Amino acid sequence: MKKKNTWAIGGGKGGVGKSFVAANLGILLAQRGYKVILADLDLGGANLHTWLGVNSPSKSLSDFIGREVLNISKLLIPTEIQGLSLISGAKDGVEIANLKYTQKRRFLSALKNLEADYIVIDLGAGTSFNTVDFFLLADSQLMVVIPEPTSIENAYRFIKNSFFRQIFHNSKNFGLKSVVTPILHKDNPYKVNTPKELIDYLNKLGGSTTVFIEEQLQIFRPKIILNQVRTDRDQQVGPAMKTACSKYFNLNMTFLGYISEDESVWKSVLDRKPLAVAYPDGVPMQQLKTICTDILLEETELAGKNNLLSQLAL
Repeated sequence: MKKKNTWAIGGGKGGVGKSFVAANLGILLAQRGYKVILADLDLGGANLHTWLGVNSPSKSLSDFIGREVLNISKLLIPTEIQGLSLISGAKDGVEIANLKYTQKRRFLSALKNLEADYIVIDLGAGTSFNTVDFFLLADSQLMVVIPEPTSIENAYRFIKNSFFRQIFHNSKNFGLKSVVTPILHKDNPYKVNTPKELIDYLNKLGGSTTVFIEEQLQIFRPKIILNQVRTDRDQQVGPAMKTACSKYFNLNMTFLGYISEDESVWKSVLDRKPLAVAYPDGVPMQQLKTICTDILLEETELAGKNNLLSQLAL
């Protein structure tokens, strides 16, 4: 089966434009000739259909999780964009926002079995295990941030929690769960509270833990997209976050670029037309096109490196 490329759009804080970015990246991929599925995993606050100008769907993720719909392909909603389909998020219900592990695994397995080249996942706000796990399972992990203190603070928290969660999950495969789990507790006696402190501690243990943490650092590569940029000062927030993550977290982030604040964005929402359709030549869409191209190029380069490593291993 052909490998699906999954892009997850997260960020921690609500109202930063995750759905806007997810919807328009999905359209850009479809316009390039790919078969794309947009999956709304904002569990409890789904609104991706609105960005696409689609009426409130009669069937949603709630029906699949509740087993009212057994075949997830029945949830696919065609859009006006050729090659682009939508899976609407959960309608409501606290139980939906707190998926059991078996439900989460069943959904992800079903999602990856759908026929598509790209699956773009729109995540909700916050740092719940659901949100973070879906973020980490994607091939490209995209964080949307706006140049405001609360958004930046929540983004750093999202990065930290995602890295710790990745370490927790992958330690099982290395046989290091018993070593790593006590360190990740909030009130641990090892004085480990940040990614940098965790990295330093595991390196000091040496042996397999050093190999493990080095591999995790290679895997963990979220990308930052700065949205709603108004001034020259705003533009500097993305590069500054990349520098801060390297200095204080010892994590290598990628800054993909920024999207300018523009009245065309809210106009497209009022008109119930995606920005990529209503204002394809506007400044925000030109910036998003560059970001989309850069993600695709990075994926191509990574695939080339992995193929070379596989050949060398033979």
